[in-house]
Amino acid sequence: MTSIQERWSRISPQLRDALFLALLVLICFVAIAPGLDGDGTAIAHMQLIGLIAGITVAAVGLNLVSGFARLISLGQGAMYAMGAYVFGYLSLKGGLPVLVAIPICLLVCALLGVFLALGAARLRGPQFTMVTLVLAVLVHKVLVEWPVLGAASGYPNVLQHETGLLPDATVLGFTFLPPLYGGQFASVLVLVLLLTVVALVLYRNLSRSAWGRSLRAVGESDMLASHLGVHVFRRKVAAFAISSALGGLGGIFYALLFAHLQPESFDVFFSITILLAVILGGSGTVMGPAVGAVIVVWLERSEALEGITRLQRDYLSEQWYLSTPGIIGLILVIALFVLPRGIVGTASAFVAKRTRRDSRGVPSGSLDASSSVGLATGTSARAQATIVLDVVGVTKRFGGLLAVDHVDLRLQEGRIHGLIGPNGAGKSSLANLISGAYRPDDGVVRLGGVDISGLRPDQVVRQGLARTFQTPQLFSGATALENVKAGFADTGQLSWWTAALKPRRQYRREADLEQMALALLRRVGLLEEAQVSAGSLAYGKARALEIARALANEPKVLIMDEPAAGLNSTEVIELGRLLTELRSNGLSMILVEHHMDLISAVTDEVTCMAQGSVIAHGTPSEVLSDSTVMDVYLGEHSQSRDHVATEGGQR
Repeated sequence: MTSIQERWSRISPQLRDALFLALLVLICFVAIAPGLDGDGTAIAHMQLIGLIAGITVAAVGLNLVSGFARLISLGQGAMYAMGAYVFGYLSLKGGLPVLVAIPICLLVCALLGVFLALGAARLRGPQFTMVTLVLAVLVHKVLVEWPVLGAASGYPNVLQHETGLLPDATVLGFTFLPPLYGGQFASVLVLVLLLTVVALVLYRNLSRSAWGRSLRAVGESDMLASHLGVHVFRRKVAAFAISSALGGLGGIFYALLFAHLQPESFDVFFSITILLAVILGGSGTVMGPAVGAVIVVWLERSEALEGITRLQRDYLSEQWYLSTPGIIGLILVIALFVLPRGIVGTASAFVAKRTRRDSRGVPSGSLDASSSVGLATGTSARAQATIVLDVVGVTKRFGGLLAVDHVDLRLQEGRIHGLIGPNGAGKSSLANLISGAYRPDDGVVRLGGVDISGLRPDQVVRQGLARTFQTPQLFSGATALENVKAGFADTGQLSWWTAALKPRRQYRREADLEQMALALLRRVGLLEEAQVSAGSLAYGKARALEIARALANEPKVLIMDEPAAGLNSTEVIELGRLLTELRSNGLSMILVEHHMDLISAVTDEVTCMAQGSVIAHGTPSEVLSDSTVMDVYLGEHSQSRDHVATEGGQR
């Protein structure tokens, strides 16, 4: 197992992609080989292959939204139906050639996805799912009752269109025949499978890129994604558009295969079928939905389950028995109980666990010692005392609660500014105001001389500010290496078309990102855990990993919210060493912390807050020995700063 993994890791990314393409082509050839002679007995088989192709592209499209971004949609069946009906209408009524009708259909479906996203993308959970369910019901209702589309008679129909079938697809003078008649090869399968291969290659490129990592960040939380530089709303809208276009492409395949459309084929249960394919194959995995689509469609259309149905009739009841859809549902429930991550997700986790048990550490290709992230070097900034972050009179109210009351804070370049105070003092609220999570009601925040007051977090990130959180926000299912790669600017800035087309420069960029990510892991002492799942890291290492990811975007200012919380004494010492090293390289930091030993050891100046206001500011020794600070922490004067040093816990 390990040797195969190691050999695969040594293959260049270009060759891996070429092998993936070759494998898809081989699978497609093997799939249509039984129907090459045009035998009438192969018609059902060819239709099955076409249906699998259509559900596959619709399922991988849905995976972008429901798997990566974790927005459970029941509307993909509606997009599938829209693609089929728009293509049929353009072909029959518009007389448009296939190469013109297909792009128009994809554009219509993408625009419908954008429209849906504009109304629902800010929702999550059941509310979002219900909106997509309404779309599925509405589209099916229109198809059933709108006479232009043939109503319940099907589209097209002889009464309204003087024909019962859509015209055969013609491309560059060559006619592609559907799998409807014996004695002739269903050549439309060549066109369908060619488009399927193209769609899967583009989808795979998209999923494995920085753009795909941005969707995974959205799936973790909107807050995390925005602090990685992602414009969350735009990214959701783009994901919906692409997902809807892929769903529409699946519908086009259906129209090409059967040349006739029945509204009953696209009811709400069809949307559920596509979602089940995603979940069964492995929601959030790259190719899991394709595997799930093959299994679900094969079970639905093949005769594999008829034997079970006959047994039920013979030995249980001729009237009360599970039909084929019921048996499929039962199989899926059992499969998901046994394989909660889906088929591909569970298999990948098992292989990864076995591989990491035998060989932990840096992947083949190793670390280029010259690779590093460009933090400023030297300590000349101390002498110049340049103000890199200036917070003036910032105020924030939540209803009648004054969380932050006209707070001033200045951070000099190449220094660590400690921010302390008891629970509820307003420390994290101030950090949220600086990083863009909250909009200030009053006051100004300047970063590098630029007013960032009221900017979104992704805009603040692009100005040069990064942060960590009280509880580490990581992609638990991804490796430490993938987590750090998500911190680079590409996650928020790479365009979807560049990610999908993957030009040669993207291969070079991904290689550079990997080397820089490994350098950051080495910097925080996690190089040996590069291929370890972030969810399996010890708490202290998870903290270090989040810091490494924050450093990836080469920030001017790093805000850390209680990085020592939950760490043991040894880990706190290692954290202090890391912060001191980062400061010596010119990084400016705000350290929100309860651990006073760490504050006194690494900070250059300290601000203490209480009830939203600043009550003390100065050097660590001055602030930690201040009687007012002692009163706030302990409720009485203390003669020893050690009492303050013992104050800890989560804010």
